[in-house]
Amino acid sequence: MKKKHDVVIGLGSNIGNRLEYLELAISEVENLLDSKAICSEIYQSKAWGFQSEDEFLNCCISLKTDLSPEEVLKGTKTIEKNLGRVKKSKKNIYQSRVIDIDILYFDDVVLSHENLTIPHPLIQDRMFVVRPLADIIPTFIDPVKKESIMELLAHCNDENEVILYTY
Repeated sequence: MKKKHDVVIGLGSNIGNRLEYLELAISEVENLLDSKAICSEIYQSKAWGFQSEDEFLNCCISLKTDLSPEEVLKGTKTIEKNLGRVKKSKKNIYQSRVIDIDILYFDDVVLSHENLTIPHPLIQDRMFVVRPLADIIPTFIDPVKKESIMELLAHCNDENEVILYTY
């Protein structure tokens, strides 16, 4: 029997029915990993890294999987595409999107490949990521920063307001 890994994923949407896209993506990730997600609260914030009139809804989920990080990445990219995500060809160009799914942590693995870096390299710079992470894994120690999620939250210098989304 394969070992079950802990995988933590960040999700965001700022186009269309944002809440529905998050819910669909969470359901699809649960199916992909054959695991029930532990979900953070959902938060609303302005776009990070680019200008947009449309605010984002973001959340984080924690699941178990016996897939490899690369298999999880391949599956989540397929989910994004199936839900209608269109990516520009240039890397690191931020844009509005119906869904964004990022692997944030995979156990305490540290890896860097062309298409996948774990932990996600910008976690500590994004309040819309560390705030929901604090809901689900507050004591987890980031394997690169050597700080807990609560410490990353306390030290985050992102001044974008991240507010609890009420629906």
